[in-house]
Amino acid sequence: MSDRPTQSGRWRLFFLAAGLWNWCGAVPAIFWPGLNLNLFYAITGLQDYPLNYYLVFLNRSFWIAVLVFGLGYLIIASDPGKHLGIVVMGIIGKVIVALAWYYLFAMGKATGFAVFAATGDSLFTVFFILFLVRGPRSP
Repeated sequence: MSDRPTQSGRWRLFFLAAGLWNWCGAVPAIFWPGLNLNLFYAITGLQDYPLNYYLVFLNRSFWIAVLVFGLGYLIIASDPGKHLGIVVMGIIGKVIVALAWYYLFAMGKATGFAVFAATGDSLFTVFFILFLVRGPRSP
């Protein structure tokens, strides 16, 4: 007999945590972009308005997407075995973002805080893959 149905409660908590992880990054970045740009990329003194308008706009757009992915993880938490497509999208997104942050750090263009976020996303990716392999399925 499979224990997949009994796993749903643990996976619900996991995807709730995944959604909150995204929201904890996205909400401050959207509302305090200067702080976010400083924490992740050591960018300070946003005096050049035209350049900084696009920088802030694109950074906020990225974090709005992160917020939407977090909403997706909360949707998965409502029925972990039902929304496998969102999990696949999450894997793709987290791998791309983590690799980008590791690359930027290696190039000296991102901070240790970005590496922390990339490592968190990498760990979530491992568990997303585990979920696809061993997680519950809805009929």
